[in-house]
Amino acid sequence: MNVSIFSWIMPEHTSDLLSCWISRGGRKSKKKWWSIIPSCIWWCIWKERNSRCYDNKANSIEKVKWNCLTTFYFWCKEEGIEEAAQILDFIGTL
Repeated sequence: MNVSIFSWIMPEHTSDLLSCWISRGGRKSKKKWWSIIPSCIWWCIWKERNSRCYDNKANSIEKVKWNCLTTFYFWCKEEGIEEAAQILDFIGTL
């Protein structure tokens, strides 16, 4: 993967960030995966934030990442993406 093609600057607006994610992927199923990733990350960070603010519980960064990956896996399954081995391979590339 050529890292020079990526912009390493965070977009100013959420809509610009989402449009960056939409252009990722390849095959139709992988495009669907890429469309799930931003929501999954935001959901997991929001849950972690609430846990820290309201329950005074904090997970390690490794646990937060693990929660994101497992949430992504189950959301893909819920969306009807049944190729479990492919989902796990895809997660391994992230």
